[in-house]
Amino acid sequence: MSVDTTTERLAAFFNNSPDAILVVQRDGVIRRANARVEEIFGYAPEELEGELIEVLVPDAAEVDHPEKREAYFESPESRPMGAGLELRAEHRDGTTFPVDVSLSPIQTDGETEVIAAVRDRSERERLQQKYRTVMQTAPDATFVIDATTGEILEVNEAATELLDASASTLVGAHVTSLHPSGETQRYRELFHAHPEGEQKTVARFENGDDVLVEPTDGDHVPVEISAQHLELQGQDVVVAMFRDVSERRQYERDLYHQIDRLERLAEVLSHDLRNPLNVAEGNLELAVETGDTSRLNEVERAHDRMRDIIEDALTMVRGGSEVESVEPLELSGIAWKCWRNVATAHASLSVDANGLVYADETRTTHLFENLFRNAVEHGGDDVTVTVGVFEGGFYVADDGPGIPPEQRKSVTESGWTTSSTGSGLGLSIVADIAAAHDWTFTVTESASGGARFEFADVRTAPYDDAYTHDADKERSLER
Repeated sequence: MSVDTTTERLAAFFNNSPDAILVVQRDGVIRRANARVEEIFGYAPEELEGELIEVLVPDAAEVDHPEKREAYFESPESRPMGAGLELRAEHRDGTTFPVDVSLSPIQTDGETEVIAAVRDRSERERLQQKYRTVMQTAPDATFVIDATTGEILEVNEAATELLDASASTLVGAHVTSLHPSGETQRYRELFHAHPEGEQKTVARFENGDDVLVEPTDGDHVPVEISAQHLELQGQDVVVAMFRDVSERRQYERDLYHQIDRLERLAEVLSHDLRNPLNVAEGNLELAVETGDTSRLNEVERAHDRMRDIIEDALTMVRGGSEVESVEPLELSGIAWKCWRNVATAHASLSVDANGLVYADETRTTHLFENLFRNAVEHGGDDVTVTVGVFEGGFYVADDGPGIPPEQRKSVTESGWTTSSTGSGLGLSIVADIAAAHDWTFTVTESASGGARFEFADVRTAPYDDAYTHDADKERSLER
């Protein structure tokens, strides 16, 4: 390549560079400038040539720019100017703007000069500020992570709230520290599965397990991670947004539970309603054919049973998975109220220990009515039922035949019954109501050998013996 060709190429680069290029002598005089200086600084190249470089430096005297310039010429080398500093330049109109400056020494006629390439960083700073604003105001927890090392480089406020940790604690940690301890390898593989340049969203592992984070309080939180592997400010990173999906998971569980309830309802109705319906139809036909109106008594009983099955089914379906309100309910009062609502024949009710139970009144009414009906159905017309409050719970017990230990886990399943008149839904409804209150429901044996249905983890306030005695006396007078 000839000298003329090389010179032409260098001249083309100088004149067409996207950066402002200034050739500066040791005394600080600008010997030459390219056309780009006018766009960046507002000066025509010829206006700068012969001026001191300090004309472009804000508060040059205050920052000791001439001394720093002289120090550079003492040991010139190609390097960025002011590494690690926020450099600014001054426009012709007096405004300042952020810049990057690269310095390269050259030899001209035996004298050292420096080429200063100046790049306006205003647009980059604007974009960075926009990026930081978007990141900090993002509703999801956002993490910027080194794609190679997995080190967390930056987090937003939502991330600190999700993990209940400060930004200083999160930044510098490995991304796997966000997830449950003991599963480091699993989450390391998940992190490195993000393909470069593509966005990927994941909320569950292949086996269906939730993706979880572990806040400092130790409670695991299910999250959906939307991540993208990209280059940000010259660094290979993964930008990951973590969304708390706890409410979504609860909704899914409630939905599956409701679907299961409806499926169980369909099974019970299709099976249990058919029998009394057949009985009613058969006896009605016989009554018409023979004129024996006593057959209508069987029809009435069949209708009563169908009504009970339908009411139980509606209670189960309408119950839902949450309680609407919790209020203090006196056990004796609600027990006697429910007892009067149930056909109890010659059965009797006793309140052994009175007190307050904090619960949803409507749903607790359904609970007692189903337990009382269950006691009469399985214990007989003369069964004795007792209820009582204890610290942290209450119970309903009877002196009937009881429930064998091997069947106690099955009794809360829909359709389970040993009675020809039962719907098989009663104890399933009771279990659902207990679950809605977050109570622990246990089936065990009463002191008399019958069944005892115990509810623990309940907010209660037992009365003392004197108060219980007076309350029971008052109830007896009401009856």
